[in-house]
Amino acid sequence: MVDGITHMTSTRPNKGIYIVMIVVIAVAAIAGFLAGQSATTGATQTQTLTIWRTVTHAVTQTYIVTAQKPGETTTRTPSPEELLAPIIDAARREGKLIIYSTVDRPSAQPLLEAFKAKYPFIDLQYVELNSVQLYNRYVSERAAGAATADILWSSGADLQYLLIQNGSAQPYRVTKYDAIPDVAKYRDLAYIPFYGLVAPIYSTEKIPKDLAPKSYSDMLKLLTERKDLFPPRSVATFNIEGSAFALTFTYYLYKGDPDLIQKIYTAAGSIGVVMQTATGPQIEMIKTGQALISTGLFANYAFREATNDSRVGVFVPSDLAVLMPITIFITKEARNPNAAKLFIEFLFSDEGQRALAQTNNVIVMGDNPYYPQLSLKYLQANVRKLMIVRFGDGVIDELMKPETRSSFIAMWKKWLGIG
Repeated sequence: MVDGITHMTSTRPNKGIYIVMIVVIAVAAIAGFLAGQSATTGATQTQTLTIWRTVTHAVTQTYIVTAQKPGETTTRTPSPEELLAPIIDAARREGKLIIYSTVDRPSAQPLLEAFKAKYPFIDLQYVELNSVQLYNRYVSERAAGAATADILWSSGADLQYLLIQNGSAQPYRVTKYDAIPDVAKYRDLAYIPFYGLVAPIYSTEKIPKDLAPKSYSDMLKLLTERKDLFPPRSVATFNIEGSAFALTFTYYLYKGDPDLIQKIYTAAGSIGVVMQTATGPQIEMIKTGQALISTGLFANYAFREATNDSRVGVFVPSDLAVLMPITIFITKEARNPNAAKLFIEFLFSDEGQRALAQTNNVIVMGDNPYYPQLSLKYLQANVRKLMIVRFGDGVIDELMKPETRSSFIAMWKKWLGIG
């Protein structure tokens, strides 16, 4: 018993403890001897055992109280590897992971390949959808009781927030939770591995170099003072009725500078717009010359395209910009929750962050070695008004109200002359 206790603590007992131990053991021995003189053997054994337990308990308590310093604890915090071990084992048994995501495959590929290399036993199914499609598919599958995604990863901040508020997110506290910046997490329900920048793009072939816009104010000047450059219906724009991503960032732009945004959409409407529900088609319109300018889209992708195609002009507006959270969470109905936990853990690991940076088109918290403009540090220093969409910031709660959404969409249509 005493030897067993010695192994439970790293603090060596002092000489006084040894003396106490010898004394109480001697007392126990004498008591046992005296009890042995008793006429009743059963009573003797019982008495001796009771005395031994009492003495041993006294030694144990004296040892622990004396040897352990005040405030010390023998509890050891498990390492991240130890915490992840049972999750990895459970994920191995699941053997599958289904992700619904608005992040396009080229952007996600480096991360997916790195994750697959680390956990080859997981069959990863990655389904690319736009924000409204993602929301509708998940909600319909959930309502039907059918198999659905283990993870929802979407740029549709308002719809993700709505799902979280409705209890669709399964709580999970990542092992490095306290080290993650507040802007990259929403309680233990959702995480934001990166932000997307919203900005306009333009055709370098159709817009003279000396008129290349550097701000929303420059774009407004182009649309009004150089309207002669624009053929009919040569402005691309997001359809905010068909994209939760677009509705959210357009509303935030409006809250940032109502007068400027109203004038831009009114000027675009006077020329004529072609509406899309995704960034890709708008970039293609710029490349082919069908559109001379886009009022605002996912600029992260545009930076990637501009690297390989000189027809695409992209810039960070110096007067107003919006950062959209690309939010990820584990669904309440996840059939492979442990594989989902591993994916989120990997996202925030050093290895995962390096893989994510390879996409060259995400807003990182520190410096971006590929594109300095695509870092929070750069944006905070170079944009006069930077709007960062955050759950619970008041603006998004306002947008979640049906009457606010419907009235804003009606106002937007009136600006464009289509309502």
